Amino acid sequence: MRVRLNLWLWAFVLVAWFLPAAHAQAEDRVTLRGNYYREQSTRVLSPELKMTVDVPDERLTLGAAYLLDAVTSASIATGTTAVTGGDFSFTEIRHEATVSAASRLEDWQLGTFFRYSTETDWQSRSLGASLGRDLRQRTINLSLSYAFNFDRVYRIFDGMGRRLPWCGGNAELGCRDGGFGEGSNLLRTHYMSAGYSHILTRNLLSILTVEYANAQGPMDNPYRGEQLPGIEFEKHPLKRNRVTVFGSLRYYLPVAKITLEPRYRFYADDWGVKGHAIDPRVHIRATTNLRIRFRYRFYTQSESFFFRDDMQYMDTDVGCSRDTPEGCASADVKVDDWRSHTGGVQLTYGLDALAAKTGLQWLDGAWLQATYNYVHQTNRFGPIRALGSLSYSMPF
Repeated sequence: MRVRLNLWLWAFVLVAWFLPAAHAQAEDRVTLRGNYYREQSTRVLSPELKMTVDVPDERLTLGAAYLLDAVTSASIATGTTAVTGGDFSFTEIRHEATVSAASRLEDWQLGTFFRYSTETDWQSRSLGASLGRDLRQRTINLSLSYAFNFDRVYRIFDGMGRRLPWCGGNAELGCRDGGFGEGSNLLRTHYMSAGYSHILTRNLLSILTVEYANAQGPMDNPYRGEQLPGIEFEKHPLKRNRVTVFGSLRYYLPVAKITLEPRYRFYADDWGVKGHAIDPRVHIRATTNLRIRFRYRFYTQSESFFFRDDMQYMDTDVGCSRDTPEGCASADVKVDDWRSHTGGVQLTYGLDALAAKTGLQWLDGAWLQATYNYVHQTNRFGPIRALGSLSYSMPF
């Protein structure tokens, strides 16, 4: 879950440089994006449509978005051979819709959103709000945001698509569809974020963000138990607290028309997982209308307190917690220790010149964007051969 803050400061100083030239006045905009992800056993296609409308200007901006996830997986890789009846590929569909509202009133920024998504064995609702304030002639911006997720988790138990509520561990024992607390299939997540951005010099911007998330409910996978010898169901703790600190600098070199952007993120939670991500980026303004971004990301994390590399867990009725690790069982590589290297490139091309030459005024302010990333990781998923998107955005 990720909550995005539209900081006026970022837009004024840097976004106008990275993206094709935009008009000074507020504008309505529609963006089409096709996201693609592929690894050894999974392929994800995610077309997305976003639209924002200013009514009548930036004092009130309304937004709407729709995303469709088509996830195709090999059944044995996801631990569902018993459900599907053999090792073959199957496709799941997820629908996601978001509505939002934002307002910019002098030095204040306000925002709110509601998101709903559904798939075969998951229903999710999210809502949140954000507040921002410019200080010192808009060279400093302070921001706060809060979001709440309430999800219902299920388990498909036959080839007809019938499902049972999933409460973690032994889902068939005392698990109810509805309510909250222990014995319910509700996963609740509270997310809070505080941001600080500061224009240090004419060409240097600093960004610092601190995030906190608290999750309560089933966070294990109802299908991965088949990957654990002698274990029917995976069992994770029912509570998780995590803290993330993110820092970044953006330094613009006017003569070279290059922006350097070092980024660092630290993550820690009470499952014993600690992660470090170094993600430097270089933005190049190759021509008036062409922007190129190169990135390299190195990520490493430690192992959770309950993960075992030999997968030898005891089949017990004891709940999974730090005090009772013998009640845990996991085949989730995301709570194991692993590393990854990501290299990527992004091209953004503004269509203003084409609009001027051809007389197609509706292309004025529009842009095309292509992103590609290759990920090499040390967990069992192996390399992600393609992780990218194609986008087209235009004002209307």
